[in-house]
Amino acid sequence: MNIAKQLVDNRVDNIVEENPEFFSDIADVERKKSKAFLLLAVASYLEIEVSDALQYITDGGADGGFDAAFIAEAEDSQLTVILFQTKYTRDLSKDANYPENAIVKAINAISCVFDPNKHIDLNENSKTVLTDIRSYLLDGYIPFVTFVCINNGIKWDNSAQQHIDNNFGTQKQVVFDYYNHENIIARTMKIKGINASLQLKGKSIREDFNYKSVILGRLSVKEVHRLMKEEGDKLLEKNIRKFLGRNLVNEGIRNTLLQEDNRNNFFFFNNGITIVCEKFSANYLQDKDWILKADNIQIINGGQTCKTIFHTLEDNPDIDFTDVDVLVRIYEVSSDENVVQDITLATNSQNPVDFRDLKSNSEEQLLLEQGATQLGYVYKRKRDSQINQIWSEIIPSSVAAESVLAIWRNRPHLAKHKKNEFFNNYYDIIFKDLNAAQMILAVLIFRYCDNNRRKLSANSEVQATRKYSQYLLSMIIGSKLMMQFNLKFDQLSHKNFKEVKEFFEEHKEKLYADCENYLIGRLHDSLSFIGHSLKDMDGRTIAAAFRRHEIVEQCLNNINLL
Repeated sequence: MNIAKQLVDNRVDNIVEENPEFFSDIADVERKKSKAFLLLAVASYLEIEVSDALQYITDGGADGGFDAAFIAEAEDSQLTVILFQTKYTRDLSKDANYPENAIVKAINAISCVFDPNKHIDLNENSKTVLTDIRSYLLDGYIPFVTFVCINNGIKWDNSAQQHIDNNFGTQKQVVFDYYNHENIIARTMKIKGINASLQLKGKSIREDFNYKSVILGRLSVKEVHRLMKEEGDKLLEKNIRKFLGRNLVNEGIRNTLLQEDNRNNFFFFNNGITIVCEKFSANYLQDKDWILKADNIQIINGGQTCKTIFHTLEDNPDIDFTDVDVLVRIYEVSSDENVVQDITLATNSQNPVDFRDLKSNSEEQLLLEQGATQLGYVYKRKRDSQINQIWSEIIPSSVAAESVLAIWRNRPHLAKHKKNEFFNNYYDIIFKDLNAAQMILAVLIFRYCDNNRRKLSANSEVQATRKYSQYLLSMIIGSKLMMQFNLKFDQLSHKNFKEVKEFFEEHKEKLYADCENYLIGRLHDSLSFIGHSLKDMDGRTIAAAFRRHEIVEQCLNNINLL
């Protein structure tokens, strides 16, 4: 099942639940969800809040063939109008085309709305839109129309496209745009562009090559402080390391800034800052001290330096940092994400980088972060020191990786012993097609088993194995849970997450005890050749048993005996 589709569906449910006033005129639950999807899609497309999208909704009986309408401010005798029509299905297992008859209806709507001589019977909301549009038309404005067709399936087929081509193939005033759940998620994940002015110090070097441009120069730490104060962490979204708090490297930066003898040599001690942008410009006829205008900037290397500079200057307002500078490299790379990614990795290679950091901005990680938020959890895809939430609601990506690998990917023996390979060799195995509900439930199960590992048991057989068993036991409990609800793993989603989670929370003690006894039985079968009870076995033998794939397979193959 498509993860983006699940995220959108969950968000639709949340909109209905959190904003009952938006649906006060609707009694039917399915109609409420359809309207919520419309609100979400319009808000996403126009990049506004859902509450702000409410004013553009025309949906209802006699809506004229469009569910929402946005009229841009008219200028230069041009009127820009965006019309929306949505088709939403609650069956997330299907990928239906946007309906051909809906395309025909949209074509008819455009033909009627933008011809002042045609009469249409409309509801009050649509009539208001029609009146506004036609008032511009009668004043001589030329309309440019975008008709946005939205669903949570796939695009219209060739027959529908033929209708569009026949009616507007040579007409430049009308564009049909397709938008679905994938676009909604991509838009919400989009990093907003930051345009900024940078005051460089002294002489800078600018060079153009390979259709790209670069500037090397000096930036005052006070300028860095100003930039961070104005824009904050938005500047660091493409940086593979978030601020990790006070560590040795950051303390060294801080100490250099605070030591009077070393402060003015900061430029020579620090590796500097790397910035990428889509475009920069300055008065290059000026000999020095350029004021650089840069569009859509991101700091991709030197995030730790920038944050430490910011905090140090904030904490020490009485110190004069006027003559303290840092090296800056600014690359104009247009919007080529591949180049940005390559520069990011290359410029971070001077220090060891965890593969977790390198993967932190991948689509899978962003989707999990968004999905976890919708379910009330905080997914930490990057390493950082910010712990402002309840611990039980925070899920570091490293914990998620070992939990999922052990429980849903049936590799508990690898989850315990291959931690350094989670985000390289096993990344696709762990994170491909993984949704937030699956990830969170795995973490809840694993954390419970890990906590019980520290508890003493009166059963000597259990006590002999408990310190080694949490990974395999987690897998068994996960399998038992799916059996309890007659679910396959890929059927677990936000729709049934609450029910499965509540069952686990209510019955986890019994589940744990039953599965632990089952595991003891399987171990007896597997280790019977040794001829000793588990409590008499050497700990190394038991630990080695939990690394054996055949024991994992035996537990899975006999799970129906539970």
